[in-house]
Amino acid sequence: MLPPGIIAHAARLGEVRIRDLMSAQPGRAAGLLISHAGIELDLSKQRLDPPALTALTGHLETLDFHARRDALLSGGIVNASEGRPALHTAYRHGARVQGSDAEHLVDETQAQTRAFATRVRGGDFRPAGKPVSRVINIGIGGSDLGPRLVADALADHAGAGPELRFVASLDPSDLQHAVAGADPETLLFIIASKSFSTQETLMNGQAARDWLAGHVGAAQSGRHFAAASAARDKAVAFGIASDNVFDFPDWVGGRYSVWSAVGLSLEIGLGPDVFAAFRDGARSMDEHFATAPLARNLPVVKALVDFWNRNLLGHPSRCVAAYSARLGLLPGYLQQLEMESLGKSVTANGEPAPLPGGALVWGGCGTEVQHSFFQWLHQGGDVTPVDFIGIASHFASDDPRERVLAANMAAQGAALLDGVQLPAGDDPALAAQRSMPGGRISSVLLLDALTPATLGALLALHEHKVFVESVLYGINPFDQWGVELGKVLTKGILDGELSRYDASTRAMLARTGFVSD
Repeated sequence: MLPPGIIAHAARLGEVRIRDLMSAQPGRAAGLLISHAGIELDLSKQRLDPPALTALTGHLETLDFHARRDALLSGGIVNASEGRPALHTAYRHGARVQGSDAEHLVDETQAQTRAFATRVRGGDFRPAGKPVSRVINIGIGGSDLGPRLVADALADHAGAGPELRFVASLDPSDLQHAVAGADPETLLFIIASKSFSTQETLMNGQAARDWLAGHVGAAQSGRHFAAASAARDKAVAFGIASDNVFDFPDWVGGRYSVWSAVGLSLEIGLGPDVFAAFRDGARSMDEHFATAPLARNLPVVKALVDFWNRNLLGHPSRCVAAYSARLGLLPGYLQQLEMESLGKSVTANGEPAPLPGGALVWGGCGTEVQHSFFQWLHQGGDVTPVDFIGIASHFASDDPRERVLAANMAAQGAALLDGVQLPAGDDPALAAQRSMPGGRISSVLLLDALTPATLGALLALHEHKVFVESVLYGINPFDQWGVELGKVLTKGILDGELSRYDASTRAMLARTGFVSD
């Protein structure tokens, strides 16, 4: 349960005007500003003050946070339900696993993927006698969302390299789009699946292989594939050469896997040096998370604020508004990272959770979203905290479009904060409709510039933020049993075992012709 002291702070601050906090705290803007690794977090528009933040930090310490963080970073069993560590940080050398089998595997795999990526980019890997011109990543969930986000975010840093495309959906049009216009002899497919049995990924892989076989022959089609998987035998049985299967161990969760061999498509498309800089930025955030005082620790403070808004101020969702076209996929990536990790109502001990779990995460790319759901944010009956994510260099840009983009981001935060109250005048109804209540909270995350390093730091910040929240909730953020149930029920439908399903589901399947009456 929540300590009475924190509840008292929430009662004190719950209705206070943020403008009044600003007036009463002349140093508020500087005191609620934290930065590291080219990222600045501004919390001055949050309904929060230093005493409340101190109380939240103290509460975290009572939950044995330091020991839990050390267990995470040193390879302890932090995923108890599956008996595994969560060592995604090892792939950016941010874990304390020197001399371990995990470190050896990471070093070996990174050397292998770098060498393979260099061969492909240099034109030396020629599955059909021609250099590879397009790489198509086949995966789903974290094996798709992470690589897809990074490829889009860092496209301006790629230089000369194969084109990157992605396939995740079982809708056949997804694969059709990925191969459209390509010379089949210049394609390389990468299957990213830890078990090499994920239904969507394997079916898309088989469809890609069948399509290739019609162009290069069945005997040659396997040459056009590589894989990131823990199931080397299954990948080889699929037709992939063993040397082109790169380890994706079970102690790396899918939504944390972009740093591992799952990032092979990125290492090829962006280049090994760009991918290494991306990992380096994440490692810097790892070190900050491990050593910075909690009150000045970016992931810790961001987690405390999100926990405060969700559980003390009662805001069930958070909007992520990314004011960069290159970060347009970030809200979807964070949606999976946070909601798959924190969307749980049972503690790690199997008890009903006393708190409702993490917030709903949603959002989009500004300024586009200003013309869609920002109406709801400004005047809707629900209050939703907003994370504005922007690029600091846009504010001083010589390009007027970037300056207008930056000004829009700043203006939206100010508008949410202050609102506007119009005098009734001759038309009270119109004045009321044009007024906005204000008092709506937001944070700003500013990247100095969008580089491989700052993107890596930004993603690592949110990974660690999720872990901190999991400690506050007492849940395991590294399993996802809710996802597994749907897979089991899908298999039952495909196997025709329909007696266990409700009448509505059976009727829909019959009505659509999926099964006969």
